[in-house]
Amino acid sequence: MSIFQRITTLTKAAIHEGLNKLEDPVLLTGQYLRDLEEKIAGAETRQREFKAAASVLERRIYENQVLADRSEAEAVQAMSEGNEPAARAAVMAKLRYTESIQECTAGLEETREALVVLESTLLNAKEEHKRLKAKRAELAARARKAAELKRSAESNSYTAHAGNPGQILNPGAATRGFDRMEDKISEWEASAESSGHYSSGIAESPLNSAVEAELERLRSRKAGESK
Repeated sequence: MSIFQRITTLTKAAIHEGLNKLEDPVLLTGQYLRDLEEKIAGAETRQREFKAAASVLERRIYENQVLADRSEAEAVQAMSEGNEPAARAAVMAKLRYTESIQECTAGLEETREALVVLESTLLNAKEEHKRLKAKRAELAARARKAAELKRSAESNSYTAHAGNPGQILNPGAATRGFDRMEDKISEWEASAESSGHYSSGIAESPLNSAVEAELERLRSRKAGESK
């Protein structure tokens, strides 16, 4: 689910409710920015979690590679001593470590891909937040000017014709302005987070054929060394 998935629905509802009650649209945009800041903070937490997960997977890959190499050496030693049961056990251990390496590598790739997407989304969101803060300041200035014009028109209404009050307040213009903001928000509805959670559970796969192949390789190696 996108980290910005619910912002549009909540913001549109607040906008329509605010217009119906003739509330200050600047307050509504302020609430929108606070919601966005909260989502950005949540995404930054997720970013740290992805980086931590990647570090764990990298460490597991390294550790399993060390164990796989050690098992290979033990299998070679056991085979040179004619201890085929021990060689078989070492080969089976090596194959399990190799399988773990493959699983961890796949999980690491998925985590890195998700991190790239998330960081790109975060960058865009922060840039948009900066732009919207400037836009809110502009809206606040326009709202103050409209309020001043309305008060001026009301104070002069008994002595002079001030024009159509509807043109001064111009709620239609405010509605169109918020509609433009809604259009911008709708661009954020696209998904920004995909996760590829690595599952640490590793199913036990049939090893017989792989074990036999490894043992045969070791037998051939032993035969070659004895010549």
